[in-house]
Amino acid sequence: MEIIQWCILLTLVLPVPFFLGMIPVKYMTGLQRTPAMAYVCGWFVSFFLFELVAVPFILLEKSFTSLVVTYTLVIGVLLVCSVWISGPVWADFAKNIRESFSQPLLVKLGWLLAYLLIGAQLYMALFYEYYDGDDAYYIASSVLTDTFDTMYLRDAYTGYIYSLDARHALSPTPIYQAWLSRLSGIHPAVIAHSVLSVVWLVLLYCIYAQIGNRLLPITKKAGRAKSNFRPVFLILIAVWFAFGNISLYTSETFAMTRTWQGKGMMAGMVLPALFLCLIYLAQDRVSLGAWMLYECVLVSAVFATSISFMLVPTIVGVAAVFIGIKKRSVRAAVNIFACCVPCLLLAVCYLVVR
Repeated sequence: MEIIQWCILLTLVLPVPFFLGMIPVKYMTGLQRTPAMAYVCGWFVSFFLFELVAVPFILLEKSFTSLVVTYTLVIGVLLVCSVWISGPVWADFAKNIRESFSQPLLVKLGWLLAYLLIGAQLYMALFYEYYDGDDAYYIASSVLTDTFDTMYLRDAYTGYIYSLDARHALSPTPIYQAWLSRLSGIHPAVIAHSVLSVVWLVLLYCIYAQIGNRLLPITKKAGRAKSNFRPVFLILIAVWFAFGNISLYTSETFAMTRTWQGKGMMAGMVLPALFLCLIYLAQDRVSLGAWMLYECVLVSAVFATSISFMLVPTIVGVAAVFIGIKKRSVRAAVNIFACCVPCLLLAVCYLVVR
């Protein structure tokens, strides 16, 4: 029975996000069509959908079971659609994999070193898990949700019946982990510390790998390919994160010690993904898939933490101005900021509920 439970959980956090990501990736350019990008897109599609589905259930104080049934059905339908339309994407995946094997030996050694550094960090995250005081809220909220079939209606510290927690009602990260627990039957604490601490760290490095792909494109300059320096970029990022624990509040500390918490997710994954999207949007031609990922990332910021109501529109507003100046287009700037409308609407809901 336990083997079946672990198979269900690993299916939910590995192949399911990968196939969900096929939908945005299908509408991206050939250079953006990589397996890592599909995995990145799939997770943000999952967060995006969970935010849209869960918030009405939470605000209306519906049961957690009704949310589980609804969201699972939505994911099931979307999985069927993504598998149906994913045919053309596999050819680009195969092409990218073949190109990786044709790289110079020094580049291959660079990738090997990068993977070894990341693997060491994954090992530390799994076998030397870090106790964090905020688990008293995050993990307890997931346990209460699954046990009492309510969402944000019990005090996480005592378990007593409580009025709706308006501060966290629109950021259902613990509820999502409870969904994983309900479907797999594995305790939320195990999911957070032993599964998501590793899986979301892999997601983090996939995001940075895509940033490296964009900053170091396949173009020739002075007889050398910029793309050959991609492993160097990832090595530098891995070393930076390995030695970034200079205080309790750096993004590196959050990524390594509390990835499963909303704040850690925001610092480690959402903000880098937002930076990646803004790089894409600054290009002369922007693919439909990049716009889809951008919108999913913006809503995922609210999914992670309520501070995104202020932080994300500020970042996007500044970026929209600079991109508009670069493109000499007011329309481009307006379009970029207009994607923040769902975040602003959720901010209004927050003010009303509070």
